[in-house]
Amino acid sequence: MSATGNVYVVTGGTHGIGAACVRRLAEQEDAAVVFTGRDQAAAGEIVSSFANARFIACDVRDETECRTVVNAAMTLGHGKIAGLVNNAGMTGRGAFEAATLCDWDEIMTVNTRSSFVFTSAALPGLRAARGSVVMMSSVAGLTGEEGLAIYSASKAALIALTRSLALEISEVRFNAVCPGQIATRMMAGTLAIPGRRTLLESRIPVGRLGTPEDVAEAVAWLLAPASSFVNGIVMPVDGGESAGLKTPTRPENSTGS
Repeated sequence: MSATGNVYVVTGGTHGIGAACVRRLAEQEDAAVVFTGRDQAAAGEIVSSFANARFIACDVRDETECRTVVNAAMTLGHGKIAGLVNNAGMTGRGAFEAATLCDWDEIMTVNTRSSFVFTSAALPGLRAARGSVVMMSSVAGLTGEEGLAIYSASKAALIALTRSLALEISEVRFNAVCPGQIATRMMAGTLAIPGRRTLLESRIPVGRLGTPEDVAEAVAWLLAPASSFVNGIVMPVDGGESAGLKTPTRPENSTGS
């Protein structure tokens, strides 16, 4: 595999939003995408579809493995990395009072510490390319969410990191994307509850759940020259959820006074 154009790095790129980002970026002519994950089979499907996509198995909790990925991308890009998407993440729903320090450390390590490691390791290549970084935050990082206290805190940290780096490092752009209710495997359990999907969609202003491709389009734009004067922003991709939730649709057979 060789690259004559932009080289991108996407973490957590074997499923959901990450996989959609890999596919969207790999569609660009002459681009190359180095992506991470732990699902070899899912990665193989992407690589078989895009000759310019390179998968490197990586546990983002391991600093050495993270730096190995960045070094591979730097070699491929002859010292330059055009874009980094810090997408790797995990949730961990549950009551705060039941959470342990291990829960805190695990979620913060995967969601926040890995973004620090990848960004710091990639910075020389990003500077050389005058590249762009996208942090994958969440609407939960904007507002908080019941049952997701640690997850929300980890995503809020990415927002603060984005804004701080945008002020500190002028040669690289830093922006954050905040997905809302996106139909991925992370939501599979919730959507399996009878009537839950209908309820969720009735409360989102655009009337539907988001798709991974919706988020990938926003990410691709933030990495592209078209957004060259966009820096330090926090972009919700949530169908209007952050503006406010609509009154839920009442079942047709319900009655009220």
